[in-house]
Amino acid sequence: MTDSRRNFIKKAGIATAATTSFAGCLGGGGGGSSSNTVHFLSAENSQAFKDYYKKWAGRFEEEHDHEVKLEFVGVGTSQSSRISKLLQSGNPPELTTTAPEKGGGLALQGVLADLSDEAEWMEDEWGYDFNDNFLFQLQGKQYVVPIWVNMTMDWYRVSTWEENTGMTPREMEWEEFRQALSDTNGVGERAGHVIPAGSSLMSTEFYIDYMFGNDGQIFERNGEEIELVMDKGENLEKTKEVLQFFEDTQQYSLDGSGYGYSQQIESYWSEQVNEVKYFGARPLQQAVSNNKAVAEDTGLMQPPYKEEKTHQAFSEGWVMFQGADNKEGAREFVKFMSRKEPLIELLHIAPLHNLPPFPDAVDDEEFLDNEFINKWVEPNENIQIDNVVEMVNNASTLVGETDPNNALASPVFSSGAFGNMIFNYLHGDMGLEESINNAASQSRSILDQFEN
Repeated sequence: MTDSRRNFIKKAGIATAATTSFAGCLGGGGGGSSSNTVHFLSAENSQAFKDYYKKWAGRFEEEHDHEVKLEFVGVGTSQSSRISKLLQSGNPPELTTTAPEKGGGLALQGVLADLSDEAEWMEDEWGYDFNDNFLFQLQGKQYVVPIWVNMTMDWYRVSTWEENTGMTPREMEWEEFRQALSDTNGVGERAGHVIPAGSSLMSTEFYIDYMFGNDGQIFERNGEEIELVMDKGENLEKTKEVLQFFEDTQQYSLDGSGYGYSQQIESYWSEQVNEVKYFGARPLQQAVSNNKAVAEDTGLMQPPYKEEKTHQAFSEGWVMFQGADNKEGAREFVKFMSRKEPLIELLHIAPLHNLPPFPDAVDDEEFLDNEFINKWVEPNENIQIDNVVEMVNNASTLVGETDPNNALASPVFSSGAFGNMIFNYLHGDMGLEESINNAASQSRSILDQFEN
């Protein structure tokens, strides 16, 4: 690997640390693979995911002339550092799964193989079309085959909202939402909602979600260059409107300073707030586990919007490495795992949190035939599946803002600049424009690394 390629990996947020802990293999250890082995590096390392992949890898081996080597690492830096180490050694795995944001960075490095045929095959197999926001294309080639979608969802206490606002909404605009927060704040000694503020991804996603719902643009493409535009022209005004809305509704918020995913989820099931925005269905799932009274009193609505009924989302999908030995076997494994039976079983590990990448597939009988959905979703008139279908269809992604896609979204997203912008304005000593300028400056310094 050349120094320039290694520097690019480092700039793209793919860690170059040579050590990482990992566990669990079928077919041996170490990097690389024999010509008939498919080495799959999984960032999902919970026991449920390990059991799932071992089961289906075994079935694949029974039906195909290929072995599967499973390697389980952790999401984030553990996955990135392991991939970096294998790339530097010249023995990349055949496959991993990742978001298009990370996949885009890898595709720009030239280390991924084209999976256009597999993405098209999957659409034909399921009989549905992807939401294009969940894909990643570069120079007309598809490098990510989506397998699930996570998106922001707003959850609320039905009885509190019904009694104090007269509504059990499926969607609403900002001004109506502001009034509802005022009406429900303090009811049951719970805050109206919580605004996460800080360098966490939860806080970053909070800004992006509201910016998309305000029809704002964060990135823009100018020829070959990706430009940050959240602080320019009309988009500056939209960013200001988002932060001012946060300021206006902060009086109804729990103190969310430093809140990450876990604190955001817990604020709901532990009855600290009457409404919460989260990146998926974990608030409901953890309410089922920890406080069933809350789960029984939970409704779902489209994230509130001002100008456009959309919200932010991510997908997770297969990527294949160009330098791997057994790309033929890897293509077969991608197709095998992307069929309905194995993929729906995967989605059922976290039902309603991980959703099918095809909007119409959310309404499939096979997907809905699940104990959690049957008990906690189907009987609940305030969690409507057709509403979830619409939400998957209307979802937007940071990588999908530009055409061709934005492969530089991931390092800016991961920096925490946008979440810190919220903290600096609501809890710090920065004014409106200074907090925006600070976030924009930090983001541009990241983008500039790719031009040097």
